[in-house]
Amino acid sequence: MGIWSKQQLLFGLHCISGVGWHTIQLCSHTVGLNGLEAWLDRNEKDWHELGVKPAVAQRLSAGFTVDSLDRQLELTYKSGTQWITLIDEPYPELLKHIHEPPWVLFGRGDMSLLSRPSIAMVGTRQPTVYGKKVAHKLAAELTERKLIVVSGLARGIDAASHEGALTKGETIAVLGTPCEVTYPPEHSDLARRISLAGIVISEYPMGTAPHPGLFPRRNRIIAGLTLGTIVVEAAQRSGALITAYSAMESSREVYVIPGPITSPKSAGTLQLLKDSSAKAIDSANDIITDLRCRLTTLPETDNNGTVMNCFNEAALTASEQAILDRIEDKPSTMDELLRDSELSFAELHHILLSLQLKKRIHERPGAVYDSIWT
Repeated sequence: MGIWSKQQLLFGLHCISGVGWHTIQLCSHTVGLNGLEAWLDRNEKDWHELGVKPAVAQRLSAGFTVDSLDRQLELTYKSGTQWITLIDEPYPELLKHIHEPPWVLFGRGDMSLLSRPSIAMVGTRQPTVYGKKVAHKLAAELTERKLIVVSGLARGIDAASHEGALTKGETIAVLGTPCEVTYPPEHSDLARRISLAGIVISEYPMGTAPHPGLFPRRNRIIAGLTLGTIVVEAAQRSGALITAYSAMESSREVYVIPGPITSPKSAGTLQLLKDSSAKAIDSANDIITDLRCRLTTLPETDNNGTVMNCFNEAALTASEQAILDRIEDKPSTMDELLRDSELSFAELHHILLSLQLKKRIHERPGAVYDSIWT
């Protein structure tokens, strides 16, 4: 067995600036994830011969190195950001079935929420008073019924949806920036509160420079995580419509909050009703009723009676059990575990991530790892 896990190697490829989704797919198909470790510290000529374009081969040669991977793993860990890959079992199942699912998801908050039944809420950045009020109220209703509200942390409807959800429980914010960068800046406190009572996620690694082109791509994640997308208010050319059409492409439901036909803010929602299978709704009950047969993890009053058992414990490896025993005996920091276990940073990081995903430990404030049952 090599030093690096497949997940860490996939993380390393994903973190290289200028290496896109299709290049990683090429590497996984040509070399195989099990063979990636042999490509660490390869020269530009080797990458080019693999079938990679010259400019990308140069980036891979410079970025897919032992030093770069170790440094990026440590920087991400010290930033308080968690991550999972497309090949991890806890990766949200619905997201796997979209066009170009993210190879890596970064998050600050409770990763387990990503696999809970959820609904996206999107709309204009310049809503009417009516739009903000409806978004806030509907998000609170959905959260009270144990659905997770997913939105994009943008101004307007997104922010109102997050705020409404937070009054009753958790919400997920999908960013068009890395997790350490909040846009718009005035939503920094909202992002902080979401990370404490939900999760903030992004597919963009630390150090990614913010760019307007990144935001449309995050819309496929907002739609892809969820069973359906609600468009509250949207003008004719609103970015919210991108999310709605992404949902349709992934065979998810699209719902629309009716608005005045004379309002420009309702032009996009009206067009959805005319041109697609979008459904008009006015309450959370409409969503629950429409999705009833798929809501198998909600309380039985809201589902089809086949509640899933979420508490089956995943088996642990010997290394994971040893670290878990140490943490159950005494909550510990990463530095303490490194000192006592004599594992490398990469090995220990992989074990800690696996134990968190298997819901055996959690990270407390101050970067202290503790047993989930403590």
